[in-house]
Amino acid sequence: MTGTAGTWRVGILFSRSGITSVTESEHFYGTALAIEEINAGGGVLGRQIEPITYDPGSDPEAFRSLARRLLTEDDVNVIFGCSMSGSRKAVLPIVERYNGLLWYPSIYEGFEYSENVLYTGATLNQNTFALADFILQRYGPRVFMAGSDYIYPHESNRVMRDLLECKGGTIVEEQYVPLDADERRMRRLMADIEKAAPDAVFSTVIGRSAQILYRLYAEAGIDRTRRPIASLTLAEGEIRVIGAEHCTGHVLAAPYLASV
Repeated sequence: MTGTAGTWRVGILFSRSGITSVTESEHFYGTALAIEEINAGGGVLGRQIEPITYDPGSDPEAFRSLARRLLTEDDVNVIFGCSMSGSRKAVLPIVERYNGLLWYPSIYEGFEYSENVLYTGATLNQNTFALADFILQRYGPRVFMAGSDYIYPHESNRVMRDLLECKGGTIVEEQYVPLDADERRMRRLMADIEKAAPDAVFSTVIGRSAQILYRLYAEAGIDRTRRPIASLTLAEGEIRVIGAEHCTGHVLAAPYLASV
């Protein structure tokens, strides 16, 4: 962990390219800013922090190989990285094998524990429970579930389904799209949403596919103040990319919003 110049080396694994680049770029710049501020204040125990950074390109296999490189070749034993459950699951056995420490900043689905991971994001009891009550009280019982096809959406939808159904809600349809779903695939999803005419759409679609979904929802002319998309995964960086005109009226449950 100690660099050649007497620094503290830490690894940074956030994607600045690929499907999760918008969200993970914010993680990257936030981590870089924190390191800059700590170093400006004298570092840690008189030593500067030296970041060793890689761009995994939103690919879980790249996360795995780069985590191994950081821990075995770059003299690092602390990594800040990952925003998707798939990339975290890929890195987890590596940090456990080499006794490293992963700081995971994103929301996550729970049901996992490791002495080699510090989970700093919200779990489902901190956002999903409140959102389920809000959907039922404000919009109605009929909910369409849409998610990207990976661990977090499947687990959060499972919990959301239980919460809604035990309080009288109905899941009219549950559908998953590929992580790299293009506009054609998202138009099919949007057509299914329009056909089902739910009171709300619970969305855990991420990345560029989510950006397409919000734009198509606006194009469909659905009254978002009465039948919104309710999400756990939309980030402020993505809202800027999508545009406020396409996001106004929708609902987001998040542990922290910088603009509020």
